[in-house]
Amino acid sequence: MYNNIKKTYLLVTVLLLIAQMAAGEAEEMKMDPKTKKAVIESVNGLIIERYVIRDIAQQLADHLSKRFKNGSYDKLHSSSEFAHALSVDLRESSNDNHFYIEYNPERAKLVTAEKSQSPEEIEEARKAMAEKERLTNFGFKKVEILTGNVGYLDLDFFSNPDYAGETAVAAMNLLANSDAIIIDLRDTPGGEPTMVQMLSSYFVRGTEQGRTHLNTLEQVYDGKIEQYWTIPYVPGKRMYDTDLYILTDRYTGSGAEEFTHNMKALDRAVIIGETTVGSGHNVDIEVIQKSFVMHLPVRRPVNPITGTGWEGTGIEPHISVGGKQALDKAYLMALEKIMKKTQNEDRKFRIAWAIDGVRARIEPITVDEVLLRQYVGEYGERKITYENGELHYQRTGPKYKLILLKDNLFALEGLDYFRIEMLKDKKGKVKELVGIYDNGRRDVSKRTK
Repeated sequence: MYNNIKKTYLLVTVLLLIAQMAAGEAEEMKMDPKTKKAVIESVNGLIIERYVIRDIAQQLADHLSKRFKNGSYDKLHSSSEFAHALSVDLRESSNDNHFYIEYNPERAKLVTAEKSQSPEEIEEARKAMAEKERLTNFGFKKVEILTGNVGYLDLDFFSNPDYAGETAVAAMNLLANSDAIIIDLRDTPGGEPTMVQMLSSYFVRGTEQGRTHLNTLEQVYDGKIEQYWTIPYVPGKRMYDTDLYILTDRYTGSGAEEFTHNMKALDRAVIIGETTVGSGHNVDIEVIQKSFVMHLPVRRPVNPITGTGWEGTGIEPHISVGGKQALDKAYLMALEKIMKKTQNEDRKFRIAWAIDGVRARIEPITVDEVLLRQYVGEYGERKITYENGELHYQRTGPKYKLILLKDNLFALEGLDYFRIEMLKDKKGKVKELVGIYDNGRRDVSKRTK
């Protein structure tokens, strides 16, 4: 039965998104006191019957009723304003970010019709949803291999493997030979628990008949549950022993938090960034008075290891840094660990190259103007200039800002494969500019002016 509930929720979500694509702004409905009261009574009835935190369900209903009676909604004459006010009041009084009410007659019709839809109509809805998410590559925003053989996945949302599975497999196979992997969940609001399950299966070794228990969703009002386990088989190479880093910020929510929480509880990844938003509850979507749509939190996650979820608390990272610095911090950690294991000198050069660049971004070096100006001059066809407190490099093409990495070594902003080193004579005067390429090649330009 719980599977049917989950299926209904997913199909309704599909229909809502289709309506959002197809429909413009709904014509506002004027809200008289009688209509407002009817909406609140319907909302309260659902909260009392099914809200996930049973201890405060009645309090939330009483709160809305009290707000109505004391005139808090009297000046709200449009349906959208009224719906927004109810959403805000429910979130603030419950600290539950999954509460949401909107006025949308078109969505309401689709939700109402969904329970009696034919298989053909459901398949058409699925195809439309797949096409919509295809336009954003099913959430797989960026997959690349960074210098040093560090894999990087930037995931915008967790799509449904039913139509995103091939893309997920392609991404995992591209990352499979990396020595470390960074999964970027900053500003990732969530998504499908089945995609969380699929991606987790590439990183977590099965412990019971080839599977590991990841998470349980409890439907509190009737006690029904659904467990999520890793999948015994996924296409491609497993990465059980590959170092894994997960980036979070205060906008990492819901399904993205589930993946993070699972990996942290299993001691499978290093979490770097900020504490996540704390949106753990799973919702049903209900129609209120034929024209309003409500997201009602009815299920809670329970991790089999910690015995808890992350609702209201979020997930604390192992290493706390500002969200914008999280990638550089993870990348540096991965590179330094790889460097310790590396014997090949050519590879050491490439890793050191990357490490110097990342360290300079994390802790920029400031240099006195007098010291910077000593590099200004011409070195054959190469020129170093000082402009607005910064050094710039130019050969025959664009001009690049110079960033001091260490000693007399500079990177060129926006040009990763080339750096310059300024060499001095015994008297401390700059005499040469050495161009250094990321393959180890060097060329020397003597100072001419």
